[in-house]
Amino acid sequence: MAVSARRQERVRLGAMSTPLPDDDSGRPADPQPDGAVRGPDDVSSRPDGEAPGPDQRPLLGGGRFGLFSEALLVGLGVSVLSLPVITAVPALAAGVSHVRRHLDGRPDTVAALWEDFRAACRGVWLVSIGMPVLLLVLLFNLQLIGAGGMPGGTGVRVATVFLVAILLVVVLRSAAGWSPGARWGTVVQTAAKRAGDDLTGTFLLVVALGLCAVMVWMLAPLAVIVPGLLSLAVVAVEHRATVRQG
Repeated sequence: MAVSARRQERVRLGAMSTPLPDDDSGRPADPQPDGAVRGPDDVSSRPDGEAPGPDQRPLLGGGRFGLFSEALLVGLGVSVLSLPVITAVPALAAGVSHVRRHLDGRPDTVAALWEDFRAACRGVWLVSIGMPVLLLVLLFNLQLIGAGGMPGGTGVRVATVFLVAILLVVVLRSAAGWSPGARWGTVVQTAAKRAGDDLTGTFLLVVALGLCAVMVWMLAPLAVIVPGLLSLAVVAVEHRATVRQG
């Protein structure tokens, strides 16, 4: 009886000394030489200060307001770079690239944004001039419809608004599809194809454009941050499409 009691006592003490799981995986935390128990997410417990993997990084780039402040910075930077108007497309491409840098944990300084913008300006002029001109023509068409009683004006207005939305979606997807060294003609063709293949993503971008338009209508100075919000939206939509395709 005494031997059995001592054995039960040792089993009980052994169970009490087993480290509790430190995360949802059920894997016990690793004991440390100094007696402290550190989990798998503790940087100090990794060999040679190894950085956390992609699945262990803080959500959306780290920090509660990190992504929000980055979107504001990108919006301001893209707005400044877009002042000549014909540089709007490469500026947006640089903004999207900057958001991806932030989410991937790569250097996301203002200098990196400028370097992406310079790289995006190479070979873009046919696209960066043609798209704003086409957009202006469509907006001018809307103004003409609203000014006079054109026969079938309602149908033409709806069709013009639809074309404006599709053009802006293609611009956003082109900015997301650009990478250093890519040819802009190929980038635009691929973006137009993606807009047709991923109709849900296209709808989400149209919603994002509509919300940004409402924001600017309510308070015009918010137009400065719109490029950053749209950059974030198109990054999310493209990531969604990539994940769904496997």
